[in-house]
Order: sequence, then C-alpha cells, then structure tokens
Amino acid sequence: MKSSTFRLLGTTSLVAILGLTSVPGSLAADYFTEVEIEQIREAQSIERRIPVFLEIANIRLVRLGLVEGEEEVDNEEGGGNSITRGIIRILSPEAADELERIDDELSALTNDLSMFSRGDLLRGYYQALEEAMDNIDDAYERDRGDVRKPLENLLEFVENTIPALGEFSPDDGNEEIALEDAIEIAELARDGATEALDIVPQTEER
Repeated sequence: MKSSTFRLLGTTSLVAILGLTSVPGSLAADYFTEVEIEQIREAQSIERRIPVFLEIANIRLVRLGLVEGEEEVDNEEGGGNSITRGIIRILSPEAADELERIDDELSALTNDLSMFSRGDLLRGYYQALEEAMDNIDDAYERDRGDVRKPLENLLEFVENTIPALGEFSPDDGNEEIALEDAIEIAELARDGATEALDIVPQTEER
C-alpha cells in the first residue's frame, strides 16, 4: 500500500481520520462560492492550490470578525466583495499573482458570502482545511512530489487561526457544533503537518 504524507505517521488514512472528526451530514452541502470553486480549478499545482484553500478559510474568519482582513474592494459589475489576499500574498506571491489574473477573467462574478450563515462560514473553514489536507495527501501519494512548502503553509495558517476560533461565541447548538468541528480539523491539520514535516525531505535548492 502506498504511503501518503499523513499515512507515514501511522494513520490508516486521512479520509478515515476526517470521518471520525466530522459530524454526519455537516458537510453534505458545498460551502464554497462559484468564484472560489473556479479559483481552485484554475490553481493546478499544489504550491498554488494550497494557498487558495487557506485564503478561502481565512476570508471566512474575516467575515466572522475573528481576524482582520484587507479592505474589501467593491466589484464594479456586481457590487460584491472580492476575496481578501493577505494570507495568500504572504504564503505564495506567485499564487496571488495567478489569482489576480483569474479574478480579472471572472470580473463579472462576485465572491458573495451573504448566503452563508455563521455556522456555514465555520463549515467553509472546515471544508477548506479538509480539501487542503486531501490535496497534499494526494500530491505526495501520486508521485512523491515536493509537499514541504504546502505543509509549512498549512501549519503556519492553523497555528495562527486556532486561537482566533477560540474567540467565537456560538449563538445556538448548530454554531457550537460547527465551531467544535472547525477547531478539531484545525488541530488535526496542525498535528499532522507538524509530524509530517519531520518525515518529508527538505526542499532542494534550485
């Protein structure tokens, strides 16, 4: 059986672990917008895709008022708001440049999060981290690709945002469950990435 980044840690599979931590049915719906899905599709390499997932997770924390974001820019066509770029510019300037190009192509669309409840935003954070972990896993398992930088990006992000999640005050049981799931997936990502970085080889200098 092939060994993935996270399976090297002695776990049976990342999917199995995630299945234990999620609430049944909590991710039955898709908590990404059409614009975000297109951005993910356009970001083909793992080095560019992981910052996209982390940016999606980050904008939900911004929307919830848990972290500060860049000033929102109104879209001239639809009056909506664009994705903030603070996290992605820090983690991957190249990915940020690519997303700016994609945004130009999708200028008629807006990244409108108004349809999501507070619980949905937390589930979007969960979904983004879950997708990031799965993508890293797949990239490593497929061709033993260089996933060290994506792992470092993931670790840095969750270490910074786990405390922010602790500032969220649920208004009802639904939000409480969503918060518990978000914290649990973030801690899973933190612990898995930390251990994986002890195994994955250092990136070769080019």
